[in-house]
Amino acid sequence: MGSYVRGVAELALCTFPALVAPIMVAQYVVGDYRAHPFTMDGKYFPDGGFLFDLHILWKAGHDVVVGHSPYPFVYPAPAAILMAPFGALPWHVAVAAFAVTAIAAVIGGLRVLGVRDWRCYGLALGWLPIASTTTLGALSTLLALGAAVAWRYRDRRLVVAAAVAAVVATKVFLWPLLIWLVATRRFRAAATSVVMGVVLAVGCWAVIGFDGMLTYPRHIGEIASAQQGRSYSPFALLRLLGVSSGPAHVALVVLTLAAVAAIVLVARRADGDRRSFAVAVGAALVVSPIVWLHYFALLFVVVALYRRRASAAWFVPLAFWLVARQDSGGSVGRILAAYAIAAATVALAISPRLLSSRAARAIPAPHSART
Repeated sequence: MGSYVRGVAELALCTFPALVAPIMVAQYVVGDYRAHPFTMDGKYFPDGGFLFDLHILWKAGHDVVVGHSPYPFVYPAPAAILMAPFGALPWHVAVAAFAVTAIAAVIGGLRVLGVRDWRCYGLALGWLPIASTTTLGALSTLLALGAAVAWRYRDRRLVVAAAVAAVVATKVFLWPLLIWLVATRRFRAAATSVVMGVVLAVGCWAVIGFDGMLTYPRHIGEIASAQQGRSYSPFALLRLLGVSSGPAHVALVVLTLAAVAAIVLVARRADGDRRSFAVAVGAALVVSPIVWLHYFALLFVVVALYRRRASAAWFVPLAFWLVARQDSGGSVGRILAAYAIAAATVALAISPRLLSSRAARAIPAPHSART
């Protein structure tokens, strides 16, 4: 009886949370979604924040398609070009297509990392950070797929360089992946990635006549200043605890230097390649001035590096549903809870004591070749 109950509970946890986002999107597409409009920063949102990011991204892609500049736009130009195929579609069709793409990115990322246990797929899709990527229309699962590809093809210089360049050019906060390439002595791959990133960024800005290129750093700085207090970043936590802006920025610089040092030092130890990559992904979630809840979707890449079958590390992130907000709302408790869940997830994933010998044998040894 006990095993039956556990089986039913496992089935429920592996399926029901994963269905929430697809059902919500399907309701929206067919016109059956009940929105709760609200106003934030003087802007009215008739959909209640549902598909918030996709509204912005789709408009940018649509502007590119019709030959207009998308700026002012919150993302770099490569994101606008990436969204052009969706911008060419009618809004509701684009919503459905992007939802499928966001979900497929998770499935693709897990397969690239060698995960075959269906429970891991259901659990990952049921994590709130991943579900919210779909309901917000954010890019986080696509970025996670790029990180997964970078790891899987880490010893193929052009492939890993292209993957890292694409994710960093789209969302700069993933720059620690470049440090990972350097720390693991993939110097040519790192250099190639930088060159590809610059070419990609400049090329995409050229498509829109370089509009907004020079003013983008100031624009994104203004957005960060206005929004970071509601995010889940350590910087936001310090500010909420009463630390003034100057010391908080100094603390962020120190934290960034510590993260870089950790990536380099871990790379020199046993299993350094994999551990350094995991630290680089984690660093991206710590040193960014702004961290939204959907950024934690990247955790599935770290878990999949160590756990290819369902284990506690896959179940713990379901606790993100207890946080139940896309932003921290300026709550110290929510920020601490989010990072506690993330830390517990990573600890359970990488703990040698919890990694069985059978599981350990299933994980391929790091390649010795470096490019």
